[in-house]
Amino acid sequence: MAATASTVRATGLYRRMQQESRVAAADPVELVTILYDELETAVGVLAAMVRQGQRVSATEPAHRARAILIGLDTGLDRDAGGDVATALSRVYRSMRRKLDDAVAANSEADLSELLDGIKTISAAWRQLR
Repeated sequence: MAATASTVRATGLYRRMQQESRVAAADPVELVTILYDELETAVGVLAAMVRQGQRVSATEPAHRARAILIGLDTGLDRDAGGDVATALSRVYRSMRRKLDDAVAANSEADLSELLDGIKTISAAWRQLR
């Protein structure tokens, strides 16, 4: 059975409400985890779009992934984080460049490589729990 437009909208609304509830109750570590979840989703969607033959430049997932990487970078507490914050900033900036290059080239391989890197950092972050 195919989903109707109203079902798709309702599902999207429900997902957003769940996410907003999760964010409202989150501590700083959980907030970063949420951003990684969203980043993984956005880059995964981009890779799937390329596999389906679509161009991904100027798409919502591309803008979302870039905005999340910028948010992760600007949210770093460089005073308290010291060398770790500096290293993470370099990683986030490198990921942004890789994202921009992969989107411009419409490269599934580059997006998949970026996604692998995101998952590695995300897994390490989750171990803080």
